[in-house]
Amino acid sequence: MDKKNHMIWTPLIGFDRDQPDCGVGEYLDTTGFIPAALSVFIFHPDIINEHENMDKEFTFHIDFCHYFGAPRNEYRERQPWTNYDLRKLGKNLADRGVEAFIGVDGVYLENSRHYEWQSDHLELLSYGVNGRMKLNVLKRFKDGTYYEDFFVDKVVRCLTDYGFAGLHVSDCFCPPGYSISNGDFSCDMLEQFAAHSGVTYPDEIAKRFGYDEQSDIEERQKFIWGNLRREWIEFYVWRWKKFWTKVSTALHAIGKKIMINNAWCADPFEALYRYGIDYRVFYESGVDYLLAETVPTASELLDCRPYIFQQYMSHAQMMHVFNPDNNLNALLGVRDCTEGWDAIHHIPTRLEKDMYYLANMYTKHNGEYKHSVAGYMVTLGDGIVKSEWEWLEERGELAYGVKPVDIIAPTIVWSDHAHYALLDEYIDSRRPSTHKQYFEAQRKNASTGAAVRIEELSGVNGSIFVPNFDLFAPDEQKTILSFDRGTVICTAPLGYCEKNSIKCDVIFADEKGGYKLEVFVTGLTDKEKHIEKVNEIMSESEAPKLEAGKPKNWTDHPFFLAQMPFNECTDAFYTALAYLLNNTTEAIFRCETTVLPVLMDNGVYRVYVINHLNNYKNYEVLCTKTVKSVECGGKFPVIPPRFVYPPKANETKFDGAAAENMKIGLKYDERPLGFLAKLPPLGLSVFDVTFED
Repeated sequence: MDKKNHMIWTPLIGFDRDQPDCGVGEYLDTTGFIPAALSVFIFHPDIINEHENMDKEFTFHIDFCHYFGAPRNEYRERQPWTNYDLRKLGKNLADRGVEAFIGVDGVYLENSRHYEWQSDHLELLSYGVNGRMKLNVLKRFKDGTYYEDFFVDKVVRCLTDYGFAGLHVSDCFCPPGYSISNGDFSCDMLEQFAAHSGVTYPDEIAKRFGYDEQSDIEERQKFIWGNLRREWIEFYVWRWKKFWTKVSTALHAIGKKIMINNAWCADPFEALYRYGIDYRVFYESGVDYLLAETVPTASELLDCRPYIFQQYMSHAQMMHVFNPDNNLNALLGVRDCTEGWDAIHHIPTRLEKDMYYLANMYTKHNGEYKHSVAGYMVTLGDGIVKSEWEWLEERGELAYGVKPVDIIAPTIVWSDHAHYALLDEYIDSRRPSTHKQYFEAQRKNASTGAAVRIEELSGVNGSIFVPNFDLFAPDEQKTILSFDRGTVICTAPLGYCEKNSIKCDVIFADEKGGYKLEVFVTGLTDKEKHIEKVNEIMSESEAPKLEAGKPKNWTDHPFFLAQMPFNECTDAFYTALAYLLNNTTEAIFRCETTVLPVLMDNGVYRVYVINHLNNYKNYEVLCTKTVKSVECGGKFPVIPPRFVYPPKANETKFDGAAAENMKIGLKYDERPLGFLAKLPPLGLSVFDVTFED
């Protein structure tokens, strides 16, 4: 049985304690492959907190046996697993070549499923403006000792005794279930903050040390978030480095690994600002795997959230270009019977789109295009039958089997200097981040390609996109302005070009925006045509609705379900930006919807055409080269698409007439210049296009 680069996350109910091998053989026969890693979701951290030894067999709490103690999944009732059963499961997974992790959240359920270890250590709960919440693993016991020292000893013994390869932590563990703007302002955290940062507190706060009344928490939050915001963020970065360095040092010493979900679906900047988490510091601390929470379908449908598809897909790309030499996989939201959603049965076209689109996010590193995520982690992996695993694997092979030699879309340029420089800018003005500008342009159907670090820009040909150009280091700016292998599209604050005497071909400003950005472009042909189009788009600009008061004082929401607040640009601004990204000189494919084309090593262009509408849709994909053939690269459509031909002599543009003529069988003598893409509802179709020599 082959070992794939895809991972699986499954609760215990996915296995069967009554079988001699705890159902491992049956499970792997059903999946049809050996996963790169498998996280057994025990869910509750008490599997570690309560662990002593294996001297006696005992039955687990119900919320160990199934996520939240749920009574069943589609095919099995919750079983009374014991510690000996889990040890047997760990051994059988290892014997089959599976790198198995014990997975836990950081939950505290107020003894609703079992009497929880935290109930005897309430000082370890977070004390925030929303009351006491989840376990805060950065805190200290009443005697002043750190939970992390207790945890290190426990997790080493737990993984050793159960025979698992590593630890996987997810929701509410790292970070806890809140943003640091609203999170733990207990005496403990303020004392740690002062000891690390050297800050002093005003008398009205200092005299209340020793008390953690809700009024104290709220007063401390106002002072720290209002006056010491950057210092508070940097403190959390330091604390997480301290925590994970201790854990990884201990686990690596016994040959174990660490896997962490990223911070509540956040790109690198949102993770830094909202949660005090620096993904680079995680890797430096010894974390072996990060998992990008790319689960837009489940999040939108379960939480009635706005359309976040591009936001979640592209945050993984930002994570990888930030740390291109490190391991990054992504969650694939297939189903979860406990939370109550099921993409593979209820909206499979969306799940298919998640897979293909995510695999089409690339990073150019060391001269090669690499998938931004190495593979996906099926979430959750219980209750999936063999035919469904085959469905997933078939699409996974297609998604990750592409070996691109060129990405036919602008390359976004990443700068560590700009990333960190944005922090003070955002605190003061709520300026749109690199990721925000990137995914908003994608929402306007911009074809976005690979990401590249500024240090590797010399290996890029074609257009580049540089958000927040002014935050790049001076030597980085010189490199960008001297780029001569394609069009350069940059954003900067209004007036930046004039102030710095930058010569450009096109420039326009978002004068009605909350944060007034300008776009300037160099290396562009047909300048007059583009200026005319941009002016047309911007003429319909309307000011966005913004929160009242100074941006620094705007509300920072406690939970990720609320979007991070930005000083918004206008809708027209992003539409004009997307137009420029789509209409640079090297663009080969044009369409009214999102098109993601890559050139494969066999000379064929693989083209992903995206449907954001909830109905079947036909789109004309027009090309700047003569089409020789178009084949279906995916499972839909089945019949090869029809060609789109040049217009008749009295037609001045492609206005849909060619497609209408094709429906009645009318053809022209001219060679085809495009094809008619049939798309499934809220999905995508894949086409392999060959051009005439």
